[in-house]
Amino acid sequence: EIVDDELKRAEKLIKSGVSKKEVYTALTKNALTQKAEEPAAAPQAPKRQPDPKAVYKVPVGDSPAKGPSDALVMIVEFSDFQCPFCSRVENTIKQVHETYGKDVRVVFKQNPLPFHQNAGIAAEASLAAHDQGKFWEMHAKLFANQTALERDKLEGYAKELGLNEAKFKASLDSNKHKAAIDAEQKLAQGLGAAGTPSFFINGRSLRGAQPFDAFKALIDEELAKAKALVAAGTPRAQVYAKVTENGATEQKMVDAPSAVSVTAAWPRVNPKRPRPSICIA
Repeated sequence: EIVDDELKRAEKLIKSGVSKKEVYTALTKNALTQKAEEPAAAPQAPKRQPDPKAVYKVPVGDSPAKGPSDALVMIVEFSDFQCPFCSRVENTIKQVHETYGKDVRVVFKQNPLPFHQNAGIAAEASLAAHDQGKFWEMHAKLFANQTALERDKLEGYAKELGLNEAKFKASLDSNKHKAAIDAEQKLAQGLGAAGTPSFFINGRSLRGAQPFDAFKALIDEELAKAKALVAAGTPRAQVYAKVTENGATEQKMVDAPSAVSVTAAWPRVNPKRPRPSICIA
């Protein structure tokens, strides 16, 4: 575009009588010889970042879950079956279950990202399988076949899992679970968990496909608090409600320390605007 504009200016000069070899001189005759001074920048508002100390009140609802209902640590996961980082963290979640046993319960919530073409229907397929008591079997199938999540492939997985195929297809045809999926996406946005995977460990946020040690650090802290509550008389089944009773229901932001870079203050956005949907490594 710039070259085309300059060619037009040059042709106009030539038509007015300027020779071709003098065009450059004519065009730059009144040009600056040094960089122009830039106006003083307006004072910037303090950079904002998610509050690392925040505890969120994340509803569990009737979402698929693995682990005892009276577990001392509740992990709510927002995930996308087509997100490679969501698949990558599955081994870490398996390690969490193996390490903590009955003390941990993982709740799976849907957040199919808009730029993943088949994530939406995969989410619906998982819940259609959930209707028939085989969510986790379908969950495993979908993550194992992330590049093959088209409708016909999903129907094939349902057949392999021994699901009632007619009911499964009817569920997909009617978008039976779309409203529930939309509600969970809205919940994720409000909590500042638009990226996948995102986790809330007894209400404390952990973003991305973190290594086991990152999960362990938070789980151990929350497990110690939970055991103290139980020792003081709180029933195990009420621990999660107790630790999150005063939790935030929307993302809490704080001023970032001046030494924190823009990239380190993940993700620095206006909390009143929709957050970008991304996969988080």
